[in-house]
Amino acid sequence: MIETTHLSRLLQRIEHLDTPLVQIWGWPGSGKAALLAAFLAVHEGEAVGLSADELNDSLHKSETFWPKAARWLVVLGVPEDDRLRQVARRLRPGQHLLFAGERRAACLDELPGSIIAPQELLPEPGEISSLWHLLTGETPSPDAVESLHAASDGWYRPLRLALEATGGGGLDAATPEQLLAIKPVRAFLRHEVLATFPPAALDALLAAPAERVDVGLGQEGWRLLDERGLWVEGEERDRMPRLLTASLSHERRRRGAAATPAASSIVVQEPAAAPVYALGFLGAPFARRRDGDGERDLDCRLRRSFQVLAYLGSTPRLEAGREELIEAVWPTEGDRTIERNFHPTLSHLRRALEAGRKDDAQPLLFRTGVYRLNPEMIWEIDTVELAALVEKGKKLAGQGDLEAAAATWRRAWTLYRGPFLPGHYEPWVTARRESYQRQQLEMLRELGDLYLRLQRTEEAMDAYRSILVEDPLQERVHVALMQVYGEQGRRDMVRRQYDRLCTLLLEELGVEPAGETTDEYHRLMS
Repeated sequence: MIETTHLSRLLQRIEHLDTPLVQIWGWPGSGKAALLAAFLAVHEGEAVGLSADELNDSLHKSETFWPKAARWLVVLGVPEDDRLRQVARRLRPGQHLLFAGERRAACLDELPGSIIAPQELLPEPGEISSLWHLLTGETPSPDAVESLHAASDGWYRPLRLALEATGGGGLDAATPEQLLAIKPVRAFLRHEVLATFPPAALDALLAAPAERVDVGLGQEGWRLLDERGLWVEGEERDRMPRLLTASLSHERRRRGAAATPAASSIVVQEPAAAPVYALGFLGAPFARRRDGDGERDLDCRLRRSFQVLAYLGSTPRLEAGREELIEAVWPTEGDRTIERNFHPTLSHLRRALEAGRKDDAQPLLFRTGVYRLNPEMIWEIDTVELAALVEKGKKLAGQGDLEAAAATWRRAWTLYRGPFLPGHYEPWVTARRESYQRQQLEMLRELGDLYLRLQRTEEAMDAYRSILVEDPLQERVHVALMQVYGEQGRRDMVRRQYDRLCTLLLEELGVEPAGETTDEYHRLMS
């Protein structure tokens, strides 16, 4: 599937090449893998994807095993020069090898081949707008696109990470430093760009100026940049990508700070415990983060920010799309109000979740239009735990382990501290509130019945009475209490319970108890 006009342009570029060998040469994260995947999807049936090992295996076998039917052989990675020479000899007329890598294949100077250069892979402003719309569902202003293009030079992966992390919020006047402040962007540059250079090479890059030099100090750094094509063509002088320049500046500052520690400040630290997010939506709501430094409340003072958190936290898989969130949290607001408030609300929630963290991990993810609480982190959510305990208790009861089932449901009972999000009355809140209450009452009824089977009468009565506090019209529960009183020989309590049921049904619904209930009452009183 073609994702953006950027990929569409590059696909057309490849399709117009008629050389047997075609290399996509690009920076780390320049979209090479996405381009190859799109090419395979568009040319399904005439293109075959191969790993480097599969290509080698095909070369080692006789020509009988060569994929003759495929017009295009697509490989992620740069085969060795000897392998490329073998492929060039093995390719049939009209057949092509398309491969991608961060270093230019040197043997293409002698073999019939074409190169799509790094500068061609950089999305242009209009293509950035297409990517923005694809990932966020929104169309950015021309000024926002120009700003983002100038800050990123069209570097595909940082662009995508920034849009996925923010949903486009705060990128209207982006700078390289602001993009670098986005944790996934910073992590990409640190781990997938700088960390790929050996220590000596990274030292040379740190010593290189931002603009091209051919002699003198910084020449070695620019030689390394040339090897990977990791530069931007300028009208006067070539320069480093602005994000790379900002990342190198950040690395210089980090090294400078680390180079002058106080003599007594060297401390061996134990690995920090993974932080835990504890969210409570049943009863008085709370949102806290717990780590090695203790536990603290998250700053979720904005009502709608907390509602977004509650919606995600009480949704299967802890995720929701943009339109789903808007329909839930801004159900009656106009488009202009939503446009003005959506991204600031999500940004506030993101800052609240990230505050105090000592790593680059993101608690709130945004991927292809979906917001998600990061599943790789630890979330303790009362609604999720309640549902899990209810199901576990059913499984244990079905297996005949009644004591374990009772203990599990008892734990679930303590989790239900009250209605879901009291004080919130949006339609989605009301629907989930009723669902959790219904789940709780059904569980308590099953727990009461289970306690009776275990001859734990007082605990059964506690469970039944708790049901009637929440829903006093449950006739079956009144009958269960009447039966317990009858077995205890307390006919006065049987009569009192039956009279109470009759009064409630008459006052609330204008009806009498069911015939079976009345028959059971007379049996217990006889």
